[in-house]
Order: sequence, then structure tokens, then C-alpha cells
Amino acid sequence: MNYQKKCDELEAAALELGLSPDMLDYYAWPQVFGSTSGPFTGIGGQAISTFTIEAYSDGRNAVLFCNGRRIKQTSNFEPMMRI
Repeated sequence: MNYQKKCDELEAAALELGLSPDMLDYYAWPQVFGSTSGPFTGIGGQAISTFTIEAYSDGRNAVLFCNGRRIKQTSNFEPMMRI
């Protein structure tokens, strides 16, 4: 887990939220999934897997990423939320 290393999607998240990149906070946390595909759709093996979820938030709205791919945008962001 790289809590201090920000993912490269800061600019994309800022553009999607309509804010300046310096107005966003960065969060990262581990989340356990019951499939090797994690938060993504598709075929995955039946194994418990842990993925790092990363988020850029303005305090209320956030854009979530995993493995450098956008997962979703949420308007009710809470740090370490389940997705």
C-alpha cells in the first residue's frame, strides 16, 4: 500500500468534479473483494482478493480509482467507504 503516493488521475478527477487539482484531498485504503476481478466487472476467480481503492475528494464529492482505472464518482463520500 502506498498511502503517500498519489495516483496519476489527479487531473482527470479535478476535471470531472469541476475543481482545481489543489482543492482535492487524496485518500487510499485496502478493500477485500470475493473475486479476483475486484471492483471491476468481468470474469474473476473465486478467491478473496485485496485491492487498494484511491479517491480524490473535495470533502463531499469524490472520484474513486483502483489500479489506475476509474471506478465511479460519488456525491456522499466517506473515507474508507465500501464500494
